[in-house]
Amino acid sequence: MSGHPRCRSVRAPFTGVRADGVQLRLDPAEPVFHGHYRGFPIFAGVFLAETAHQAALDLAPAGVPELRLARLESARFLHPAYPGDTLTFSLRWKQDGTEWVCRATAATERAPVARIRLRYAEAGAASPLVPPDFPAQLPNGLGPLSLPELMARIPHRDEMLLIDRVLSFEPGGPVRAEKAVTYGEPWYRHLDSEAKDPAAYAYPIGPLMESFNQAAAVLATADKANTDVLAEEVLMLGSYTHVAFGAPVFPGDTLEHTVRLARTVDGIQIFEGSTRVRGELVLTVDQAVLARRPADRIR
Repeated sequence: MSGHPRCRSVRAPFTGVRADGVQLRLDPAEPVFHGHYRGFPIFAGVFLAETAHQAALDLAPAGVPELRLARLESARFLHPAYPGDTLTFSLRWKQDGTEWVCRATAATERAPVARIRLRYAEAGAASPLVPPDFPAQLPNGLGPLSLPELMARIPHRDEMLLIDRVLSFEPGGPVRAEKAVTYGEPWYRHLDSEAKDPAAYAYPIGPLMESFNQAAAVLATADKANTDVLAEEVLMLGSYTHVAFGAPVFPGDTLEHTVRLARTVDGIQIFEGSTRVRGELVLTVDQAVLARRPADRIR
């Protein structure tokens, strides 16, 4: 499949499929829980979006042609999901001209956790990304940050630290960060090692968006480091608006994030930006909303 294929990964093995959606038990042994976050593991919102995307492809209506994900039009994350929870996804499909829209909801036994709207185009259909309204080349600002300096700022660890270095950042302004994609990441563990189709090795959208989010987290913690979420605060993804996907990313590529703080409203920070590989846009984000909450308040 061109674009982002149905890449089964260690973080989202389906445990059962029903006509009205998907049930997924969040195994506490999943590597994503080791580093997101230590002492307070949460299933990241990006993987709710990833799971909804995979479920949408698996349960597309009969007669729908081969599709690729063009945009995550919106996602609102309502309540955390934790190790041991069972997620139930429900999907509703609708054709919109030459494209298709899938609305997904996710809930645990306790509460709704997400509402997600995905837009698909036919595989092979052109969908050029619109560059953000700020230049890709930014002033050097502060930085660079070494890996130890980065880890002294944000709480992501182990297999969920998806930034390799920060080239520069301005508190309250832009950040430039990079992440090298490798086949050794956990997303590829359940992929058939003999897979012949190059598209099968495309980077899943979950870690792609999470790497972008961690660049935003560098700005979110510019005024105060946030490495211990129990002693400090939990970084929470509140929502996305208009996330567009370009050409697929593969092992050997380097993600080049440029993110800036668009505005702050009542302590909620709203970020925008883009990701390039060798100068080509592969991701644009109109809005990513991050909040910080005390762990005991979330529980």
